[in-house]
Amino acid sequence: MAPPGDRLGEPVRIFDGRSAARRTWAWLALLCLAAAALVPAAIVYLHDRVWPVGVPALLLAMGYAAAAGWLAGRDRPRLRARVAVLHTGGLAVTGPGGGAYAWDELVSVTVAGIPGGPGGRVRWRFTVVAHDGTVLRLDDGIPDVRRLGMAVAQEVTARIVPRHLAAVKAGESVRIGPFSVDLDGVGKDGERLPWSAVRDVVIGDGLVTVHARPGRSGLAAVASQMPDALAFCVLCHQVRSLTEHF
Repeated sequence: MAPPGDRLGEPVRIFDGRSAARRTWAWLALLCLAAAALVPAAIVYLHDRVWPVGVPALLLAMGYAAAAGWLAGRDRPRLRARVAVLHTGGLAVTGPGGGAYAWDELVSVTVAGIPGGPGGRVRWRFTVVAHDGTVLRLDDGIPDVRRLGMAVAQEVTARIVPRHLAAVKAGESVRIGPFSVDLDGVGKDGERLPWSAVRDVVIGDGLVTVHARPGRSGLAAVASQMPDALAFCVLCHQVRSLTEHF
C-alpha cells in the first residue's frame, strides 16, 4: 500500500497521543510505586502503635493511590497510543482502529460531546463513516480530539452540502438523520415546518434544534445520535436563503 502522503497530500497538523501516553504512564508508575513503598511501612508502624509515623504514612499511601486512580480515570491511558495526521487531502490515523482516507472517501460524521468527565471536562467522540462502510472512531485517546474532529466534520460537510443542495434545487427531498429537507420546508417524524415558519437551525445543549417562529412548535433531535448534524444546519440555512429569493 502506498504511504498516506502519496494520495492524501501534504500533512497539515499532527495529533500525537504517544507523548501524552508516556507522561501518563510515568506518573502512574511513580504514584503506584510511592503508594506501594509506604504501605508496608505504615503497617509496621501501626502494628507497633507508633501513631505519629504510621498514620501519616497510611494517609500518604491512600493519597497516592487515589491520585493514580484519578489520573487513570481522567486520561484513560492505552498501551498503544494513537496518532492522527490531518493532510490537505484527507486523514490518516495510526494505532487501533486506524486507517487512511481521502476526504472524498468519508461520507458521514457524528459528533458526541459527553459531559461529566473528570474536572467537569466534556469528552468528545467523533464517529466517521467511510464510503466502504468502515467506521473510524476518534476519541480522547487522541490529544485535542475536538479540534481534530471538527476539522474532519467541516471537510465532510463541505462535500455533503453541495450534493444535497443540488438535489433539493432539483425538487427532491433530502434526508439527514431524522430530518427531511426540501424546497417547501423541513420535517421530522411526520411534523413539518415551512421555511417561512423557521426562525433558526442550531446545534447546542446536546440537541439539533429547528427553532420555529411564535405560534409554531419547533423540531429537535439528539445531536450525538444524528449523523451529519453540522451538514444539516448548513443545508437548512442555504435552502432557507434560497427560498427567500423566490
